[in-house]
Amino acid sequence: MTLNNIRIYYQGGGTKEQALLQPPDRETSYPEPSMFGEIPAYGFFIRHVKGIKLHNVEVSYLREDLRPAFVILDVTNAGFFQVKAQKATGASVFDLKNVLDFRTWQCADVPNMHLERVDQRKF
Repeated sequence: MTLNNIRIYYQGGGTKEQALLQPPDRETSYPEPSMFGEIPAYGFFIRHVKGIKLHNVEVSYLREDLRPAFVILDVTNAGFFQVKAQKATGASVFDLKNVLDFRTWQCADVPNMHLERVDQRKF
């Protein structure tokens, strides 16, 4: 799956406590945006995915948000190319857990990298 040329402005206002949330898996339900309630990312919460690319995607918020822009959980083959994310002081852009083959390239405030395996890392 590839997401291209997207600009999203979120309401924001998320807390550090919300960044620690672990939404339940709802494998048998149809995926609705509101089905999990609050989530640990202000932008994209990506879980249980094999093969996702974001190219020229920008996320920001209207009110300061202390959650990471991207929470990537149990994902294989994730690429972020020319991605921009607003970041509050003390917050991270990416929160990775159990990720294989993660890449960034020309992302604002994030170095180019290729991580073969990540158990847990925030940056």
